[in-house]
Amino acid sequence: MWRYLRRLAESRESSLLLVVVIVGVIFSLGTKTFFSVENILNICKQVTLVTMVAAGQTFIITSGGIDLSVGSSLGLASVIMSWLIARGVALPAAIPAGIITGVVFGFLNGLFITRLRLPPFIVTLGMASVGRGLLLIITKGYAIVIDAPLILSLGNDRWMGIPVMAMFMPVVIVIAALLLDRTIFGSHVKAAGGNELATRLCGVNVDRLKVKIYTLAGLFCGIAGVIMTGRLNGGNPNAGLNFDMDSIAAVIIGGTSLQGGSGTIIGTMLGAILTGMIRNGLVLWNVNMYWTTVTTGAIIIAVCAIDSFTSRQKDRA
Repeated sequence: MWRYLRRLAESRESSLLLVVVIVGVIFSLGTKTFFSVENILNICKQVTLVTMVAAGQTFIITSGGIDLSVGSSLGLASVIMSWLIARGVALPAAIPAGIITGVVFGFLNGLFITRLRLPPFIVTLGMASVGRGLLLIITKGYAIVIDAPLILSLGNDRWMGIPVMAMFMPVVIVIAALLLDRTIFGSHVKAAGGNELATRLCGVNVDRLKVKIYTLAGLFCGIAGVIMTGRLNGGNPNAGLNFDMDSIAAVIIGGTSLQGGSGTIIGTMLGAILTGMIRNGLVLWNVNMYWTTVTTGAIIIAVCAIDSFTSRQKDRA
């Protein structure tokens, strides 16, 4: 019992949770509204979509890759679904079409990376431009407004006082955590990130594994795109902007190593919550909104520096 509690206390998630609490206390000292129920629910809404996208990004970074196209994937899924609804396509067909858009986007990322033998950075950067370009072509730079109560309720309604969209976050987190920590697939993801050659020699089809990983990330982007459509009341040409950096920030702050081999979904969720709290708190403190981006970047650099220092210490030991 004591050994388990000690291991829990020494875990990265526990340390990050403590940081979240400390940051919350600091912001609450500056404004009485930070810890209000309404503001807490507002933070939950703000971090839900980032957390869902970051869950998929966690699998990718754990496997030794990176995805700079998640924002374009999410935005394209939202716009295509909105475009179909605006043209009279029924929701039972339009919703799957939006989700499948994200799945196909992720599948193509994995396919190009494995077949063309190109670095994930290059492939996903190119796909981000392709997706954003298609998004602008479809919308012509204007929002596609829809009138679908079911979709709009996902982003705006509440159930028993809790935002509907926020209810998706724990579901995705639980599923993703079980996949990464309790399945053979998750073990292969970590093994491939730790030592790809050794994983291949053990009989794992790493190319197929990578395609599955990027496709899974695309699935999360597609689902997030459907919810974002309800949040924005339709398809917006700017949908998904900054989600690439925000998702990577949540993953890195959460404790997943950029070098691959280890990842934590719970840590990713806490990382997203921490960045969301900082942005929300700075707004309540009337700090210029541009400083939130500076703060996020500074946190990423600090966390990476600490992670690099820790890795060097372990190598020396």
